[in-house]
Amino acid sequence: MHNPVAQDDAVDATQFTVAFFATLLTGEAVIFALTFSAASSWPSLRAIDSHIAFREWVFIGWLAALFTACGLLGQSGISLTYGALLFILANIFGIFSFIRLFGLASIGGRNDLLRQTLTSALTGPRPQANLDGPVIAAYLGALDQAISTNDPTGIRHLVAQLVDAEVPPSESGPSLALRLEVLHRLSRAALVRGADPVVVVGCGESLIDSVLQQGHELPDASVVLGELSRYLAWLGSTARLMSVRGIASSRAARELVAMSVDNRLRILLAVDPDPKQFASTDEAGSVISDPVGVLVWVRDFTEFQGAHQANALYSVFQILSGRKFMGNYWDGDSVIGALRIALFSDDARTAGPEADAARSLFGGVEEFDRFWALTSVSAVATLRDRRVPHPPELIRPEFTSDPQLLGAYLRSFGTHRWFTTAQEAHEVLLSLVGRAEGESSPWELARRRTVQQELKTPAPRTEPRERPAAMVLSVACRIAPLEPGGSDRELRAFLARLPGPALTAADELAARVLPGAVRQGEPGDAVVNGLKVMQLVGAHIRVGHGQ
Repeated sequence: MHNPVAQDDAVDATQFTVAFFATLLTGEAVIFALTFSAASSWPSLRAIDSHIAFREWVFIGWLAALFTACGLLGQSGISLTYGALLFILANIFGIFSFIRLFGLASIGGRNDLLRQTLTSALTGPRPQANLDGPVIAAYLGALDQAISTNDPTGIRHLVAQLVDAEVPPSESGPSLALRLEVLHRLSRAALVRGADPVVVVGCGESLIDSVLQQGHELPDASVVLGELSRYLAWLGSTARLMSVRGIASSRAARELVAMSVDNRLRILLAVDPDPKQFASTDEAGSVISDPVGVLVWVRDFTEFQGAHQANALYSVFQILSGRKFMGNYWDGDSVIGALRIALFSDDARTAGPEADAARSLFGGVEEFDRFWALTSVSAVATLRDRRVPHPPELIRPEFTSDPQLLGAYLRSFGTHRWFTTAQEAHEVLLSLVGRAEGESSPWELARRRTVQQELKTPAPRTEPRERPAAMVLSVACRIAPLEPGGSDRELRAFLARLPGPALTAADELAARVLPGAVRQGEPGDAVVNGLKVMQLVGAHIRVGHGQ
């Protein structure tokens, strides 16, 4: 304003700065053309522009050109001076933008940008809680594209961006939902789209690791680990079925089954109050401490015949009673039965804050029995189809077609007995079928807590009341003989009281999930014969005693 430069000096300075401005602009265009696709949605043009401040830089250059042109037309030294100074500012800003864009030319720089973009979308005042938000949709689109083009490097980088997103545990809901969705898309790609199962399992392990590492900090670890446990169990069974049918390769199925078995064990160790092993002191102690939380987790963990199903009851016993269960379910010991005694027996009741909290939750032994009956309904209904052969390459510890292992799983519920006659069994069945859950019932509290978290996976979730055949088997296993040669009179009397369609449905379910469940002429024979699988448990003890 006070000392504008001469027109010739301003023009000379402007020519030099415009040339430099054009050089920077050309350099950015070359880097952009070599690094990004015009159709790329991840990273989006908006994200790139925000990162390198391209629009701000161009605006300053436009403003400088406007002042310069006006100064030349109006013979104004002040305007020319402003234009020259603004071009200098534009070039300074251009250097900043160029350096930022050059950083994006490397994969590390792009990953940092995309990680920050994901973090912003998953946190903040209005996080994209569903998968339809623009940023999340672009991320999933890029993942699908990497899968379609069989780009293992791209898949690994995309998973790393999600795993490394710095989301506070208190705002982790959308992030956890996205991780489960990515895990499923990768698993599906390995099964039906030919993706490299080693890459898929490696990325899946990273996603599961990121969840377990936050276990103690999650607002509700019981729902998260329960849903993850259900999905892994369902995934193992689905991989087995698709392998047998020739839809998925045996290699892909083998890798996914191994991932399912190994990570369910890791989840079990995270919930165990006194695990046999842990990597650091931060992992000691259960990630679930409240009684409702452990019920949320165990009802999910015991579905779909997942690995280590019966072992989960040991952790439940310790969390609810405050002491360890010293029996062995392989010997026929009843974990649930012992828990019933510890909480509600007059003679052997356990004292302590944990047991008191559990008794307060159940209110009485009736609700305790009802919860475990409903849990067993879901467990029985989702047992694997024993008519489908189990390929040898898919055999893993706790994931086999071994009838004794299935018998141990079933017996862990069948030894929870509070009735002995057919009449009492029939009354229990009518109660399960006809009584609605109260607002404060343990099952309803667990269900509401699961629904509130809004975590969803493709593993189907069905309420026990919609599974009448499984209800019949659940009650029947509690009245079936547990020892060879035991009387099945009460079991047959219970089955004889059932309507024909209900008994037929129970026979069909038994024939599908239980070995040896064959009809021998009478309705209910499949149930009676199938439940004999529980008698295989503890056979080594009976042999040792000469029985």
